[in-house]
Amino acid sequence: MSIQLEKDSNGNLITKPITGWTLMAVADIVVLLAIQYAETPEELETGDTHHQIQFVLKPQAALELAEKLTSTGKRLLESRSPTDKPLN
Repeated sequence: MSIQLEKDSNGNLITKPITGWTLMAVADIVVLLAIQYAETPEELETGDTHHQIQFVLKPQAALELAEKLTSTGKRLLESRSPTDKPLN
């Protein structure tokens, strides 16, 4: 299944940098994931972001999301050249 990513009128991908998140269990049934994000580069610079979207995930979906984020992040970090890696 292929998804269509959201683009602007110039064909550029529309992205919203994540500035924070909150996770919590709700009624011991689902996971609530609240993601804070910046709408504009200016908001990102000033740290004055008040945008948030909230998701509810079944426990299995939360585990799958965590696994995909972890494996993708690890793959990206491992593919960096030695000069890109931090010294410590």
